[in-house]
Amino acid sequence: MSVAQNKLPPHADFVIIGGGLAGMSTAWGLSVLGERDTVVLEKENVPGMHSSGRNAAMIRQVVPGAELLQLALSGARFFAGEAPGWQQAPPFTPGGSFLSAGRGGRDALEQNAGAATRAGVELELCGPERINEAVPCTAGGEISGGVYCPGDGVTDTDGLIQGYQAAARTGGMRLFTDCEVRHIDMHNGRVAGVQTSRGHIKTGVLVNAAGAWAGLIGSMAGAVKVELTPLRRHLYYTGALAWADQRWPYVWDVERDVYFRPESGGLLLSACDESAAEPALPLVDPAVQDLLAGKLSEVFPRLLDIPIARSWAGLRTFAPDRAFMLGHDPVLEGLYWVAALGGHGVTTSPAVGRIAAGDVSGRGAPAPAAFSPSRFT
Repeated sequence: MSVAQNKLPPHADFVIIGGGLAGMSTAWGLSVLGERDTVVLEKENVPGMHSSGRNAAMIRQVVPGAELLQLALSGARFFAGEAPGWQQAPPFTPGGSFLSAGRGGRDALEQNAGAATRAGVELELCGPERINEAVPCTAGGEISGGVYCPGDGVTDTDGLIQGYQAAARTGGMRLFTDCEVRHIDMHNGRVAGVQTSRGHIKTGVLVNAAGAWAGLIGSMAGAVKVELTPLRRHLYYTGALAWADQRWPYVWDVERDVYFRPESGGLLLSACDESAAEPALPLVDPAVQDLLAGKLSEVFPRLLDIPIARSWAGLRTFAPDRAFMLGHDPVLEGLYWVAALGGHGVTTSPAVGRIAAGDVSGRGAPAPAAFSPSRFT
């Protein structure tokens, strides 16, 4: 359960805007380094109410790009138990994954699998027969090949956020909920403090981990000009299905962008849709269910007629080039970005939090240059 403080202190060494995975993992990272004066400001009454708590919570190691791969591998080690400061193991169900593709996407998938193999990921290249045998409801689709990764799985994002929070609080972090940022104070070209709905706090280091609101916070501060775009994505839950084995790996066709995984006795599915949205709790668009049906008919036709008991949507925020915003702002001294994590925030949050903490405190290596906000100057 989240426990928030009542009164803002006059000063903190580090102030983090946003109590989702990006912000809480950074607070945890700072606590691991021994930093004892961190404040997290969360505009909602509980952390993780938006993007961090409205996703499929899948841990995936075969990803595109060398920099992202290294973060995913570090994240996988965390979920396997390398979690300093945690009193118990991070929430993780290691059910494995199948990534699939048709003829048009098989080469790219196998290239990413090759890079993952060279980096030490245990995986198996396979044909559609292997996938059909393990997860029978995939039979009959236009799948040319795939990758099986036994170390992948599913986490519980609520438990993950609470775990980061508990570990960070042990290190001295203080959380303030119902605390909306209204103004950022500057002095001589650097951050000096934050005006909030619950009062004022001075700081020389401000971490922008505001998720879908990160672009607005950047504009408020007068930081580097970059358009961060929140994109809406829908999830569908079937309700209990007698034939859905909850031990199945999740299955994600990375060419046609559609996936499903076991969930609460049934299946959780997504058409991986993307539509621009305002920072808010997104409304469900009934038309996206037709997109899901179209993708299922091509890739997983046996799922075409399954019932939908519940649907919801969440936001994934991207920079124009779809790379993370992770690093010091090149315009405003004292502002640090941990934002635009897109669809990889769950898997990479342990690595992102540790990197951001080391970088912003000056006690670790800089963030990867490919993610630097200075690329937009």
